[in-house]
Amino acid sequence: MSRRRFLVLALLIAACGRSVDTTWQEGDGHRWRALDVPRRGTPGFTLLDPSRTGVTFANTVSDSLLVRNRILAQGGGVCFGDVDGDGLVDVFLARTEGPNALYRNVGGWRFEDIAQRAGVAAPDRYSTGCMLADVDGDRDLDLILVALGGPNALFLNDGTGRFTEQGEEAGLKSSAGSTTIAAADVNGDGWLDLYIANYKAYTTLDHISPQERAFDQVVRQLGPRRYEVRERYRRDYRVVDREDLGGISLEQRADPDLFYRNAGGGRFIREPIARNPRFVDEQGRPLAEEPEAFGLAAMFADLDGDGAPDLYVANDFEDPDQFWLNDGRGNFRLAPWYAIRSTSNSAMAVDVGDVNRDGRPDLLEADMLSLDTRRLKTQLPTHTAPPKSRTISLPPNDAAAITAMARAMRNPSVRAARESDTTACATIASITGCTPCRTARTSGSAPYVTSRDASTATVRLLSSGAAIGGLLPHVVYTS
Repeated sequence: MSRRRFLVLALLIAACGRSVDTTWQEGDGHRWRALDVPRRGTPGFTLLDPSRTGVTFANTVSDSLLVRNRILAQGGGVCFGDVDGDGLVDVFLARTEGPNALYRNVGGWRFEDIAQRAGVAAPDRYSTGCMLADVDGDRDLDLILVALGGPNALFLNDGTGRFTEQGEEAGLKSSAGSTTIAAADVNGDGWLDLYIANYKAYTTLDHISPQERAFDQVVRQLGPRRYEVRERYRRDYRVVDREDLGGISLEQRADPDLFYRNAGGGRFIREPIARNPRFVDEQGRPLAEEPEAFGLAAMFADLDGDGAPDLYVANDFEDPDQFWLNDGRGNFRLAPWYAIRSTSNSAMAVDVGDVNRDGRPDLLEADMLSLDTRRLKTQLPTHTAPPKSRTISLPPNDAAAITAMARAMRNPSVRAARESDTTACATIASITGCTPCRTARTSGSAPYVTSRDASTATVRLLSSGAAIGGLLPHVVYTS
């Protein structure tokens, strides 16, 4: 071999063997390390066969269970983390019917299921959501596991990948239809607090016949436009005055979400969301009742750049999503109604990331409906046709409130539905540049509502499916 060829070969070997310092570096409240990026191959993913990886997990539910509770068909969650401290990321998979799986990473894209000996198989429940996080402060990953109808549980890790279920003393006891867990230190005390999104543990469609759950059977009329649910059905149903539908709507009740403050040492204290100064509405008032929404996803993330974890909850059906702003001390206030211009109608999941690299976090929300028009026509709609809406009442001719609304929206779909309200017309027209004072009758295809209360003006934010490219918000100012 010539000297020149030997030199080239030596350089190639040196380049291929070049090492990267992957030592963990400690930062202020975090740690990081460099990522050793392979210098060969092409970008993208390669599908690995289960026979190679050892990951043979499948989440199936028997028909005998589904015929009694169709909610069990919604599936289970997955979470990742190094549970045994060997530096490799392990995988936990929640199974609806039967034991869960904990795949220990043995290296080389090979995994082995150690759920049984690790103490997290938990075959006695319908597992749904999971999270690996250090909730007791001993620097190893514990497991929080929720289940449809309960029990929700905490499994503490001894540091070697062996877990012990804590039982009711952990404070997570629940019989709700829990789906997702979010964890963050909301008040800066050094402990991870929890928010658990709930759906419903069952549906009345599986327990009550169509004849029995008819409107006149479940609801009694007390007077003109006054109704109440009969006592035997109040656990499962409520009546709501839906102006967007032009009448009274009978709705199934959902299980309220759960917020837990971490008291340390693997113990949690549940705090109510209603009548609790920690949670207030857009006007700073405590909520009168526990919010009931069919929650499928929740996530803590700093969405306003103040360093505190805010909370976003994605809800199924027409239940509006909830966007809670954290003041840094663990107190949450619902974001103004105009903060989110549009949301998915039947939200399935939500994630946060800076998708356009402008330094600000963006939200991605998944909907269950297909983008393929042929498949879309085969899918069932949700229980009501109108899109999600948020309502806020403003005094007529309140220039400051109208100005704030118009500036926040800056959308040509804003219309002043009352021609005589010159303040609203002038303000909206000057800020948005739209044609002022179009009445709701002539507002084209934009969705609108009309208020029966002439003493206040109502602004309602509506989301409607655009023909192409996602959702378009529409705001109509009515009186």
